Amino acid sequence: MTHLLEVRWLFRRLYAYGATLLNSIGVGAVVWRLHDPAALKWIALALVGANVVLATLYLAGATVTDWAKLAAAARRAGS
Repeated sequence: MTHLLEVRWLFRRLYAYGATLLNSIGVGAVVWRLHDPAALKWIALALVGANVVLATLYLAGATVTDWAKLAAAARRAGS
């Protein structure tokens, strides 16, 4: 059976690490440039939240095919 790219552990690891690194750079840029504390708080929290979601997906190992199966099951249960 041919393995799909998103199912591989290495791809998921590289994607999660790369996206987390970019989000962390985004947090650093926001902290460095923004001087409005209220805006700084919400933008930085959103970027940190994105890192939490990526880490959760990385650890849980959910793939696109898993999400598609979950969505299909939810649609069947809802009808």
